[in-house]
Amino acid sequence: MDHDQQSCESIVRALRRGLVPAQGLERIAVGLTDELSRVRRDLEYSKSGGAWVRFFSGQYGTGKTFLCSLVREMAWHEGFVVAAIVLGSEAPLHKFEIIYHRIMEGMRTDHVRDVPAFEFIVQEWLFRLEQEVWETMGLNPLDPQHWGKIAGIIAQQINAQLRRLHVYNSSLASALQAYYLAVHQGSNPMIATAAGWLKGEPDLPAELCKALGIREAIEKGNAFDFLQAMATLVVHIGYAGLVVICDEAEMIRGISRPDSRYAACENIRLLMDKTAHCELPHCGFIFAATENLFHEDLQSIASYRPSSGRLKRERVTREATGGQQPVIALKRFDQSKLYEIVLNVRDLHGVAYGWDPTERLTDGLLQLWMKEMAGRFGAKFETIPRGFLKVFVDILDALEHHPHYSAAEVLAQGVDPDHIEEIEREEAHLLHPSCEEMGSRCP
Repeated sequence: MDHDQQSCESIVRALRRGLVPAQGLERIAVGLTDELSRVRRDLEYSKSGGAWVRFFSGQYGTGKTFLCSLVREMAWHEGFVVAAIVLGSEAPLHKFEIIYHRIMEGMRTDHVRDVPAFEFIVQEWLFRLEQEVWETMGLNPLDPQHWGKIAGIIAQQINAQLRRLHVYNSSLASALQAYYLAVHQGSNPMIATAAGWLKGEPDLPAELCKALGIREAIEKGNAFDFLQAMATLVVHIGYAGLVVICDEAEMIRGISRPDSRYAACENIRLLMDKTAHCELPHCGFIFAATENLFHEDLQSIASYRPSSGRLKRERVTREATGGQQPVIALKRFDQSKLYEIVLNVRDLHGVAYGWDPTERLTDGLLQLWMKEMAGRFGAKFETIPRGFLKVFVDILDALEHHPHYSAAEVLAQGVDPDHIEEIEREEAHLLHPSCEEMGSRCP
């Protein structure tokens, strides 16, 4: 199987399961030219040291998760580390210390998309310090006789580098030094504790933290500073920056306690202010949410006074020019967009399984079928792209598996509206791709 065929099959497999494909999304993307152009400018801005916050707003079925996945793919290709998290009970936006932890756990790179990148990033940074010591002082890290000197110099280098990068913190320096020593000594408990503290893990053994020289915990008051520090390390080892994608941001409305809801809005406001002042250089943040998040009521972000002027509903619903507004309002799918995607999926299925579906499933036949579906579903037809595409892949599977079937007869069997709506009700989050979606073998 060549790379193109494998890529096509991974897309079809994901659609068959009612999921957003993990790769190759540009092959089925339709009508997102303006949105992607604006995000591409954001990424270029981050490469030069800028920072930004974007919101994707749209009702269910408008493709928010799809666009987030497409942006993740774009950011990877541009050399960014990307962290994708789903906001909710396990990632509550009103507790930024937990959000920091989820970001650290969620970091992925283009080359190894299904493995956490945090320890690789830290090890690569420390390895570069070692290389500098070797090249400038002739001390070989693999020589036991040099180890004592190297350890002391690396400790000094860590402090100096953090100060030079304007992210110095004594506990951060101690944790990095302890991680370096633990790796060389093969002390797994120390490695786990140092790495866990750097990632913001809660409930670490107090005696081990004390032994490592760590005097404070990562909490709300310093979580933004530590995020800046880790993003700076990412850039220092050669990546373009850090992009954080937060799905399900409308969960803010579901926070029952007003003070917690206020804290969630406050954290978004802080991100907007810090990025505006470039206090988080080389970083970009995306929040995907339904339109309800921007309604002017007591549970919405627009009701939070410090950000209400920037995120009012009228600013969200009107089209922004030049990409200057922070919110990108997504339009619903219409019949023409969905028809274009159906043609793309049909062609991908043919490449994936080595057959020519265009001979039996012609453009004209698909057009008639789409019109029939639009008439059957009415206004709902614009909100069911994921469920509709899953059913369409099932039809393609049947035609490929049974060459004697008539395409017109298969299409005439109709589509169960309840089945499609059931698929749409299933959550489609921007999670880490499974090995099947990535086209590799599962263990």
